[in-house]
Amino acid sequence: MLRSLALAALLAAAPLAAHADEVWALPSGNQIVYERDAGATAILSYKPEGGLEPGYIFVPGLGGYFSGRGAYQGYWVEAADAGPVCAASLVDAEGKTWQRWGVAEVKFQKPDFPSKIALKRGDCFGPAKQKISAQPVVGAGIQ
Repeated sequence: MLRSLALAALLAAAPLAAHADEVWALPSGNQIVYERDAGATAILSYKPEGGLEPGYIFVPGLGGYFSGRGAYQGYWVEAADAGPVCAASLVDAEGKTWQRWGVAEVKFQKPDFPSKIALKRGDCFGPAKQKISAQPVVGAGIQ
């Protein structure tokens, strides 16, 4: 009886655990990680090609949604040591100011995880042009 209750509790918690720490692999070998939510904005992190600090993708409208996903407009930010900075600063959803940023488009290929995501990004006020695809990582592939 006790074993059945423990198993039922474990199974009930399993769907919640699957939503935490969603990870996608980039062609470079780096990964994008669903870090946290700031209200209705999801915050994804990644290691930029330059610089020492992580970069972030802020995705308004995605926060708290782990199913029924589609396409979103957002923005990315990186530390100033990662490359050229913009003429104007951006304040993110958590109140931090960034000098290196741009627009980001995030499109989920399927409405639920695991799903590939297609990303497009632009620099500063420029349109999203740079395209990249990220594959979902499940199991032992998480770094």
